[in-house]
Formats: sequence, C-alpha cells, structure tokens
Amino acid sequence: MAAAAGTQIINNGASLKIISADGTRNILKQEITEVSIIKDTLIKIDIGRGALDNVFINIQDVTSPQTPSPDALADAINAMLLNTVVLPPGISTELNQQKEIADLDSIKNSMLLQAPQISDETNPKIIYKGFAVPGSLTSAAVWAIQKITNNKGIYTYQWAAGNQNFDKVWDNRAALIYS
Repeated sequence: MAAAAGTQIINNGASLKIISADGTRNILKQEITEVSIIKDTLIKIDIGRGALDNVFINIQDVTSPQTPSPDALADAINAMLLNTVVLPPGISTELNQQKEIADLDSIKNSMLLQAPQISDETNPKIIYKGFAVPGSLTSAAVWAIQKITNNKGIYTYQWAAGNQNFDKVWDNRAALIYS
C-alpha cells in the first residue's frame, strides 16, 4: 500500500485550500473564526458552525507549509488569513485601479481638446476657444481656454495659465493670463 500523501494548506485568495488524502476542501477565509492547537498534535480550524463542521488536521501530516513547530504552523495559517497574497500583474488592485482612472482621465481630457465647446471670434485679431464637457456652465471653473492671436498673419496659440487644465472660467477668458 502506498504511503499517504501529506496535507497541504494553500492560500487560495479568498479561501484556504486544504488538500489531503481525504480530498480537497476550500474554506472561505471569512468563515474562519479561530485557528488553534489541540494537544500539540492537531490544528483546529473553527468555521463557526459547531464542532462537527470544524476542520481538524494532524500536524505531522502537514507537508505545506513546512514549519518547525505546531505554533509556527498556526501562525502560518493565521498569516494566510490576512490575505497576504502577491497578485500577478494585471490583477485588479487599488493601485492599479487608481492608475487606470488617471489614464482614463487623460484620455477623456485629450478627447475634450479635439473640438471646442464654445468659440469667441468677436475681436478680429483674437479668437478664444473653450474646451469642456458638453453642457458645462460658462461660469463654472471647468474650462481649458486657448487664445489664438493674429498679428499681421502670424498666429500664436496660447493657453490660459499656460496649461490645458480644465479649471478656468470661460466668462473670465479676456482677463486670464496666457502663455
């Protein structure tokens, strides 16, 4: 008869995966209320539904994670419960989401600069172009404003405050500083 394979306890993201000769069991981490040692020979994983549903693992059968003592094994399991999984690239994390939101804002801003929402051509030598989300109030600080100046056929293109940020008021366009 072949020797029984060891028991493996694996951090599987939102669950602990326990693989033993009896089969594989996934236990949701949120269900686990306690990890304890019984008589220095058993690990008890209490899932809060009574003694018959708890998981008991013979410490000597555990091959992964390998630890020097029962206390170290209990600590290793508790560390797994903290969700300290290193996620592979491309998996959604808060940092990745923040970066993608910034990228989407950049794309949105570049698209808003494709065509102005409003244009002021009342001065024969100066044209103001206002870029904002359609429907924006001219009194709201949500505009990027470009000033085009015609000086004897030479055109200069400048932005209010020297940038294309959407934080100017269209109604104040003539008083803004352009560079």
